[in-house]
Amino acid sequence: MIAVIGAGPAGCYYASLVKDREVHIFEEHETVGRPVSCTGILTDSVRRVLGDIPEDLVVSRIRRFKLTAPGGKSMYVDLDKVNLILDRAAFDCHLLHGALSSGAVLHLGERFTGYRRRAGGYEVRTSRGTYQAEMIVGADGPFSPVAQAAGLYRDRAFVAGLQARCRYPGLEEGVTEIRLTLGEFSWIVPEDAATARVGVIGPQGRALQRDYRILLNGSLPIEDQSGVIPVYDPRQRLKKPGENVFLIGDAATQVKATTYGGIIYGLLAARYLAESPGGYERRMNAKLGRDLWLSLRMREFMNAMTEEQADELIEIFERDRNKQIISRHDRDFPSKFIVQLLMKETQLWKLGFGLLKNRARRRRLFARTGKALYSS
Repeated sequence: MIAVIGAGPAGCYYASLVKDREVHIFEEHETVGRPVSCTGILTDSVRRVLGDIPEDLVVSRIRRFKLTAPGGKSMYVDLDKVNLILDRAAFDCHLLHGALSSGAVLHLGERFTGYRRRAGGYEVRTSRGTYQAEMIVGADGPFSPVAQAAGLYRDRAFVAGLQARCRYPGLEEGVTEIRLTLGEFSWIVPEDAATARVGVIGPQGRALQRDYRILLNGSLPIEDQSGVIPVYDPRQRLKKPGENVFLIGDAATQVKATTYGGIIYGLLAARYLAESPGGYERRMNAKLGRDLWLSLRMREFMNAMTEEQADELIEIFERDRNKQIISRHDRDFPSKFIVQLLMKETQLWKLGFGLLKNRARRRRLFARTGKALYSS
């Protein structure tokens, strides 16, 4: 038996791919998909992993991005391929249905409490009993009890994601607005002409709360969807050496640091693990490690950016040749477009060197995401 801990997208998708072994999914909550703590925006990459997304899961579509600098300067980026805004709870249930259709067994309201090695496998302990398993997959979120039990947790860093669904004035349907220098990353994602998912990410504290209030602009939340996001750790092990204990998704810190989205990376990790447990760690690092590392470096620069430099970045991106590159390429994989931008735009180099000059400030700002802001 394979014990999958966590019934989020990564855990359920992995369970749906395993056809030849008994799989049990253990979920600590009484329902799957709740509470929601995710914006639920996916790039076209999801179709390459899951195929077409059922229409009843799609709340709206995003065809343009609007980047706004603190001084008011803004620009629009038309997307070659639309982004999908999903009903995140329904999306999780959709993936769960795929797992159950493949024969997986679901345990709701059952919390993983630990494991120990036994002859031929593991004794998995939960809040309701013990189970014998040959393999354990930790898909159990940022604070991953599996990672802690396996000694894979390391000194993790986290950021806070403050988000709410709310009635919001002045929305442009089909346009996601990104406000530069509010938190580390902020967004206004319309569901329709009157309702949006509004959020900001950064180190927990008064500054983040202030930026969140600015972003909400007096709007009253309909539903709070705040949560905790792990910061990608390039040194994170994905498998316990000598054991069949694996981590995928947020449990493995597989989150891109530019926008702090992790659904696509978690789904790909699930696929790689299902296809080859023995080669999973090497394949994941070879296929996606560069993009995750690059997103971390991009976050470092973005954290050091001043308001004046944000205005300058808008000016650079507004040039037709650069807008075309940004429009065509998927932000989930920055390696596919950042090199092109750097080759075509020497001013980006100058901006980057300007950020590098103040090393002390850059390191101080980035260190704010290098320390755990929550305790587990």
